[in-house]
Amino acid sequence: MLSGPRSALMAERRPSARELLEQGSGCLTRSHLRELGLPRAAIDAVFKRLDVYFIEGYSRPMVQVEDYLRLMAESRYGRDRRDRVRPT
Repeated sequence: MLSGPRSALMAERRPSARELLEQGSGCLTRSHLRELGLPRAAIDAVFKRLDVYFIEGYSRPMVQVEDYLRLMAESRYGRDRRDRVRPT
């Protein structure tokens, strides 16, 4: 049985992707984007398009929720947009 600081860290729950998006701030990992249903190619495209944050000592790259939401808004085409066809 674990005790001490390590057990406290393990007991902390990581916010879900949905919670982070609803909150409107925070950092998303590749796992969060996968949780949202994005396939690997789409996740790769997101990470190529946005600023990526690497923290020394932490192996997971991250993107900011605000940047991700802005990218999704800019990438949307449909009835509520004037553009009827996606750009090539």
